[in-house]
Amino acid sequence: MATYELSVVTPERTVYEGAVAELLLRASEGDMGVLAHHIPLITAVKPCVVQVLDDQGTWHRYAVGGGFLEVGREATVLLADTAEAPEELDRQRAAAARTRAQERLERGGSAVDELRARQALERAEARLQALDDSGMGSGPA
Repeated sequence: MATYELSVVTPERTVYEGAVAELLLRASEGDMGVLAHHIPLITAVKPCVVQVLDDQGTWHRYAVGGGFLEVGREATVLLADTAEAPEELDRQRAAAARTRAQERLERGGSAVDELRARQALERAEARLQALDDSGMGSGPA
């Protein structure tokens, strides 16, 4: 299996660094996968569950709050606003954040408030999905 170097970093820390065979995520253009020898690109990443297949054949999942992906010839870097492994997440807190965001969207308001509520909803749903997927064993959700 061909591999490449991946770094998943946030402003606070490096979340993942190592050789991987595959990366799955939601980019601004839609869902995408990155394998070894992928064409170089830079794209925005939407809040989602990022899935990483390491060089040992183990899947890792991270709830990502958005960011940017740079696929280079030598390495790939995901610069994430936030990135959390399932064991770092709190289901009750994520569910409460989803409820608050849904209530804000139902109330309506300014365009800025609606945009922030949609972003908060996407982040909360990514966290809940990461928690739901964490017990699935291997493979993408």
